[in-house]
Amino acid sequence: MDGTAKALAQTALAGALWGTSFPVVAFGIGEGLDPLSFVFFRFAAAAPLMVAASALLGKRVWPLLRSRGVWVVGGLNAVGFFCQFVGQAHTSASLAALLVNLSVVLAAGGGVLFLGERLGVAKAAGVALAFGGAFLLTTEGDPGSVGGGELVGVALYLVAAVSWAGYIVYSKRETDRLGWDPVAVSACIVLVTALLALPLALAGGLRWPSGTEALAVVAYTSVFNTALPFVLYQSGLKRLPAGTSAVVLAVEIVVAVAISVAFLGESLGTAGAVGAVAVLVSILLVSRDQLGSKSLSVRETDAVGVREP
Repeated sequence: MDGTAKALAQTALAGALWGTSFPVVAFGIGEGLDPLSFVFFRFAAAAPLMVAASALLGKRVWPLLRSRGVWVVGGLNAVGFFCQFVGQAHTSASLAALLVNLSVVLAAGGGVLFLGERLGVAKAAGVALAFGGAFLLTTEGDPGSVGGGELVGVALYLVAAVSWAGYIVYSKRETDRLGWDPVAVSACIVLVTALLALPLALAGGLRWPSGTEALAVVAYTSVFNTALPFVLYQSGLKRLPAGTSAVVLAVEIVVAVAISVAFLGESLGTAGAVGAVAVLVSILLVSRDQLGSKSLSVRETDAVGVREP
């Protein structure tokens, strides 16, 4: 398996693992987990695991914590997760997965504006299709049918999408520029996210998870939705443009919706289903040119600041 294929596989596996998080988070909130506290405990439990693993692998974590970029990325990550978790208290896991992954489309645009990645006709069409699909998803074709609670959830998902688009673009730029080690930087991002999540969790009245189910949810999300996929994603990001690495995460949506329909009994109306397909197609379109390109990666030497022509 060559470097690009390996990076695509790593990113796709990260997407599949993240896809399981939406129904698991919905289950956890249904079991009484406070969304703000949930975010903190998820990252607080994952951080020491990742720092310890980095140390065993001989990776230098602590010097990276002096990097402004790590704190920016951690902050964007914290905002995204807070918005997603609070939003999931108001809407379905399927809707959450579809809307927060509009970050893929926004990241593709950000890659064009800030990283010099190419914008083609297909990508432009994908952006337009994404917004149309999002409208159908959230309204089922009737804006008046959206209730107040659901509207709050939708608004939070859109903020999360913007935040994660910034995460994708900014971390790609810094990875290329500084040659961040994927394991070390993943540990730092998770640690910074936990540190930044604590004040808001305390302000909301920190509530410890109680019961076997709640503890199992926190443990699962810490390992399989945080530690493992973050390392896989950052590893793939070293060899893929921001738009391409984001589009492979479309598998996240498929996994999330499939599990939510099969195990949580969720469903979409006709207009919503059309919107879901539109969002998925838009995600494929925005990186269609990049996926077929030979220039998918940072130079093999991972030289700081050097890109393939």
